Amino acid sequence: MQIRLFRVFSLSALALPVLGGCATQGDFPSLAPRQVERDLTGGSAPIGCPGTEGEAAPVQQAEAQPAPVNPDPQLGARVAELLASARRGQSEFAAVLPAANRAAARAGAAGSENWIAAQQEISRLESARTRTVDALAELDALAIRRSDAPVAEADYQAVLSAAEEVRRLSEAQQAELARIGGRITAP
Repeated sequence: MQIRLFRVFSLSALALPVLGGCATQGDFPSLAPRQVERDLTGGSAPIGCPGTEGEAAPVQQAEAQPAPVNPDPQLGARVAELLASARRGQSEFAAVLPAANRAAARAGAAGSENWIAAQQEISRLESARTRTVDALAELDALAIRRSDAPVAEADYQAVLSAAEEVRRLSEAQQAELARIGGRITAP
């Protein structure tokens, strides 16, 4: 008998919170969005709220016009300096290229004296392109840093243009290295 009473009281205790959800409407605050919430969402309530009928009103925002930025003479000077450095690197590369071509043509079997001489010339060629590669890395870093910062459009375009020119130089140098390296037998 005690077990039955315990079960009845236990089930009643569990049912009370569930039955509390079935309370009649009274003077309770509404769960609908308040006016301030409508103002924060652009005048509409979130989808699924009473009165929205599944559609959200489009939010209209005024497009902010960025303030004009004056050209940065230091940035222009740095871009010109990096471009000049890359061009010097190209000149150095072009000066070493004929010797590397000649050495690759005479390379012979892997491990031979001529093969070692060709490897050394390729190393000189790779070293000669260091200025170009360094300038490209710095120009790319400048472009990334300036992409989100206020910068005059002309300055930003100058950075991008210089980076593109130096990238072409670097890719041409890399293609030459690959071509010459392909002529030498692997060890």
